[in-house]
Amino acid sequence: MANTPAYAASPRYSATIAGTAETSLTVPVNSSSLWTAGSNGSKIEQITVQAVTTSLTPTTVAGLVYVFLYNGTTYSLFDVINITAVTASITTAPFSITRTYNNLVVASGSSLAVSQSIAGNANILKVTALGADF
Repeated sequence: MANTPAYAASPRYSATIAGTAETSLTVPVNSSSLWTAGSNGSKIEQITVQAVTTSLTPTTVAGLVYVFLYNGTTYSLFDVINITAVTASITTAPFSITRTYNNLVVASGSSLAVSQSIAGNANILKVTALGADF
């Protein structure tokens, strides 16, 4: 146990687009790298999923976004985020959800990856992580 507490010192963010629908929750083949831990590890404070396209009115279908921890060898499912069907318009905002984490620490040499479950949401779900490196 450390004598003094460790605080994340270098804030940063990272983003990716969740692509093709995932076919495996144990060995994901369609995942996108979201965050690579700093040399002393990282702490993730929140993950936001938003529908984005070149159009101002992206439409989502109900589905899931999977968040994986990856230690360089093995993927472990960490969280599943529900995506709801939203038909965006000039009066209805596109889909967006933010998850806050108190305990998401990514060890040095490890990373976060994300994927999604539905072909209808391919390449329109932008996933952004906010956190800091130790």
